[in-house]
Amino acid sequence: MAVPYLQVDNLTKSFGDLVLMENISFGIAEGQRVGLIAKNGSGKTTLLNIIAGKEGYDSGNIVFRRDLRVDYLEQDPKYPEELTVLEACFHHGNSTVELIKEYERCMETVGHPGLEDLLVRMDQEKAWEYEQKAKQILSQLKIRNFDQQVKQLSGGQLKRVALANALITEPDLLILDEPTNHLDLDMTEWLEEYLRRTNLSLLMVTHDRYFLDRVCSEIIEIDNRQIYQYKGNYSYYLEKREERIEAKSVEIERANNLYRTELDWMRRMPQARGHKARYREEAFYELEKVAKQRLRNDDVKLEVKASYIGSKIFEADHLSKSFGDMKILDDFSYIFSRYEKMGIVGNNGTGKSTFIKILMGLVQPDSGILEIGETVRFGYYSQDGLQFDEQMKVIDVVQDIAEVIELGNGKKLTASQFLQHFLFTPETQHSYVYKLSGENAVDFTSVRC
Repeated sequence: MAVPYLQVDNLTKSFGDLVLMENISFGIAEGQRVGLIAKNGSGKTTLLNIIAGKEGYDSGNIVFRRDLRVDYLEQDPKYPEELTVLEACFHHGNSTVELIKEYERCMETVGHPGLEDLLVRMDQEKAWEYEQKAKQILSQLKIRNFDQQVKQLSGGQLKRVALANALITEPDLLILDEPTNHLDLDMTEWLEEYLRRTNLSLLMVTHDRYFLDRVCSEIIEIDNRQIYQYKGNYSYYLEKREERIEAKSVEIERANNLYRTELDWMRRMPQARGHKARYREEAFYELEKVAKQRLRNDDVKLEVKASYIGSKIFEADHLSKSFGDMKILDDFSYIFSRYEKMGIVGNNGTGKSTFIKILMGLVQPDSGILEIGETVRFGYYSQDGLQFDEQMKVIDVVQDIAEVIELGNGKKLTASQFLQHFLFTPETQHSYVYKLSGENAVDFTSVRC
């Protein structure tokens, strides 16, 4: 029988009137690799933060096995800026890290008190190999300047350092929030293989369905504030979820048919009712709850206003760009035409974002000419997102740009209607920006673009 690691019982969490989860319960045992699935804004990251002790909750219980080693890769990790990359890897330490620090303090103390005992313990815990292991994992994640300060790292590099930190500590339970967001294909494949080789138990949120499919053997879904569990990978989950939705649709349809009959009876019955009638009345109200359920399978769909655009979008003429010895573009020429759709692929650090920034005029090329069509207007969705005044309400931020959005053909949407196309409910629209989940904030950035 698998050893229980984590048990969550009757957990409820809300933000004001918005209830994210209500009386949800689930457990994770030794060896389980669980993927957490939910619509954006349903509380996935909030749940991980609660489990990791970084956020409070309204009611319920969270119990870990005694002495369980847990590490958490956050979506937006933070480290003291003065740390080097290698120091950051030891920042959230375990018993081995603490032993290394104890050894270093001993060596800095006159007479080296307790050195013999420390040497024995260092041998027992294989602490001598720890720094080398850290460097090996960092190198696999394409971080090779171990003395570089954290403040000099990009957001993606910092996330990879945090991932290395989480892996090096070798926890019993590893909690991962979007681990592949800043990994290229090689790094993602390496991480898959690393996780498969270890005995780590996992609780993970990711939008990478292929990574989820290959790494996780169980799926937990949060839907309509409730928990559903599936003993299988992501493909199995999709199949069983469809079956669940079909069964629920049938249940609601049957309830609606019966509800019409019972509603007619309720309207005809006198107020003074006998015991059997009162029982039937109570059953009616339970039936009404089922009949009035709505299955939501929201998606972002929006027709946008068409405008005249010339045949040429942009033309790159012999562009070159370097950073020191590293060449991003070398005598690059290309004509991007109307209706063309281009994807830019490449390993991290090869200049994909730099090319986009050159196109946007945010970075200047070393040589060459970039000509933009006269009627072209760019919408730029950067990997860093846009910055908002977090003390403003969501609806106010959009209304500052436009009260009404023209879609063409005489069609218009108010700012509120426009936000609903991006799955922002009327309640969420009147929340403050700082209350948005990471996923809601991404959706909101899309609205602005």
